[in-house]
Amino acid sequence: MLAFAAMAALSSRAGEPEAAKRVLIVADEFGPMQVLAEFLRAEGGFEVRIIDQKDMPPDAAPYHAVFMYIHGPMQDATGKALAEYAERGGRLVLLHHAVASARRNNPEFLKFVGIAISPRDDPKTPWRVIEGIPYTLVNLQPRHYITAHGVRYDRTVEYQPSDTPSAAGKFPAIDLADTEVFLNQQFTDGRAKTVLLGFRVTDPKTGEVLMQDRAGWYKAAGKGWVFYFQPGHMAADFKNRNYARMILNCLTWQPGIQAPGD
Repeated sequence: MLAFAAMAALSSRAGEPEAAKRVLIVADEFGPMQVLAEFLRAEGGFEVRIIDQKDMPPDAAPYHAVFMYIHGPMQDATGKALAEYAERGGRLVLLHHAVASARRNNPEFLKFVGIAISPRDDPKTPWRVIEGIPYTLVNLQPRHYITAHGVRYDRTVEYQPSDTPSAAGKFPAIDLADTEVFLNQQFTDGRAKTVLLGFRVTDPKTGEVLMQDRAGWYKAAGKGWVFYFQPGHMAADFKNRNYARMILNCLTWQPGIQAPGD
């Protein structure tokens, strides 16, 4: 495609980094994204630019990856631009509230992502947010490059996949403290997604252990890819090196690549 052919020309300009090392973050809360940007620069060698959606460039093709971290209202034009970027061959990385209740006002974007979000009073699958709790991130793909390359897990936990019928098992896990969980993000695209991560949390009101296979996934989108990671409410989430490493791994992963035995 012409847009992507232009990448080589853009990267060859004096003083500019190669397109493969350029990352754009579209956000409305900059603090957590500044933490992630520093990690991507230090550990991945990426040039990272953070912008508000009003400054979204007309063509994001020169960027190797585009992150979206919009908590509040998102303009339909922004959602369309992000979807087109992925479908034309880009890597779109959605973080935390990029796929939350505010996106109910962007139905076309939710359709593109393959997620449904019910109202909070829905009798079967109500949207629910639990704040300020420990969040156990469970690796459901222990040998996948994204979840394994350079990532260290300090323990295993008992986990019951929410894809029923299934049996509980022991899986590698890491803990994030004092953060936020989203319950009942519903897949609408069948098996299009590759699920990487689940979450295990304890409901502070009832003491019930809640487990859902929604903490991390990716899917093909046209010629490109969409990734989603649910943790990220607090800047401290991105200070966890193992979690940040998984996000970085999305930028270097290729289909068929295997995680080394590290």
